[in-house]
Amino acid sequence: MREVLIVTTKGYRWPFSKGLVIESLINAGLGVEAAGAVAHTVEERLSKQHRREITTEALKQLLVQEVELMLGPKPAARLARQTQSFEEILVEDGRDRRPFSKGLLVRSLEEAGFALREVYDLAKDIEQKLRRRGVRKIAAASLEQAVSEALERKFGVEAAQRYRGRLSLAGEIFVSEPEAGPRVPFSKGILAQSMISAGLSPEQASRIAREMEYSLFKRNKAVIDRSVLRERVAALLAVEAGEEVADRYRLLRALHRMRYPVQILVGGVSGVGKSELASVLAYRLGISRLISTDTVREMLRATIPRDLLPTLHVSSFEAWQYLADVQKAEGSILTDDLILRGFRDQVARVSVGLRAVQERSAQELLPIVMEGVHLVPGFIGHARLREVVQVPMLVVVEDAQIHREHFSRREGQTNQRRRAARYEENFHQIRVIQDYLMDLARMMGIPTLPGENLEKALETATEMVANEIQKVYRPGDPGVRR
Repeated sequence: MREVLIVTTKGYRWPFSKGLVIESLINAGLGVEAAGAVAHTVEERLSKQHRREITTEALKQLLVQEVELMLGPKPAARLARQTQSFEEILVEDGRDRRPFSKGLLVRSLEEAGFALREVYDLAKDIEQKLRRRGVRKIAAASLEQAVSEALERKFGVEAAQRYRGRLSLAGEIFVSEPEAGPRVPFSKGILAQSMISAGLSPEQASRIAREMEYSLFKRNKAVIDRSVLRERVAALLAVEAGEEVADRYRLLRALHRMRYPVQILVGGVSGVGKSELASVLAYRLGISRLISTDTVREMLRATIPRDLLPTLHVSSFEAWQYLADVQKAEGSILTDDLILRGFRDQVARVSVGLRAVQERSAQELLPIVMEGVHLVPGFIGHARLREVVQVPMLVVVEDAQIHREHFSRREGQTNQRRRAARYEENFHQIRVIQDYLMDLARMMGIPTLPGENLEKALETATEMVANEIQKVYRPGDPGVRR
């Protein structure tokens, strides 16, 4: 489909997303299959009309019409009443207006000391309720009250009080960036995560972050240079946890100032937990660029027709079906070799885009985290490899039963958008690809991480990154940007 841009009421534009449309439809009570059918019909209509742009209001009307035609007036009325996933909800605070952000809400909950896993679902639930009620504008105080009530229902009165109390010192302290960069608000949550990545427990990190904030507040320190803040934290860590933890903290904080940007490559087949590991690792290390290889594949699919490169347009474990010789021959017998031929064919196509992403990262001196099944040993090199610190790793689940259970759990977490049955049907192919990746990793000395134990995998991955940085990092040498 040719790219269609959604235009907001303020004139902002972003690409049409079938995923957001499906999310809206599911939020209105449609089943996954019905939502997918409606979204597909809408996408086809836009394609046939050769639309370059569509406003959020027009897209909503089109959705309501299709739902009424296919499913009747009741679900259409529910859809019409709600605020769609592609429509903004504005949070009003005096004269200030800003779009509601689930990510910012999660961050504010982390500021209050809640764990990421605890609050992500809660933030998602709050957003869904606002959208189902058709909220387009909400006062900041009303949103604060809604969050407090949701916390009280889920975690108790003390949790709600902790959330409301997070603002007692907020807005008073800013961190200045080097070379006259923009000031940013001091964040206990971000500071705590940076210390957790260095090896502290969440409880220790949260306590030290609170103490640091209180210390700055007592000194009437409205602005503090980031390098000064880091050194104060490192000195405190040396006392609290030892020099080794303090040195690791300094090392990982240097990640953003190196002339050799870090490229963390998290490989693994479907259902092993690589996406979750990659996102948590990126957050812990403060790396804002997280790229899925499936996203790169989607971009290539949008530009290369299916009949030209058919293996690019299916999942990695189904690519074998679209090899040229298989399509010509009827009744091909599925073998492990055939599965791997199809997989390698797709990997070779996607690797073209992955190399471009990595070379751009090297050129711009920006660290990135990439995750996906296409990060295969032997396919992850690029022209500027000597200019980066590449840290490849492979996430695996060796126990087949635990691997199967991951798919069932993921189906529930995604509101059945990623059906376990599909992966169950292709489970043999997925396991064959995992065995192949594990063999390659062993031959090339790439560490494997346990997908069934996120905490252990995260600890090992962080250690790997620190070790690789240490090989090129020396304080004060030309390898560190000032």
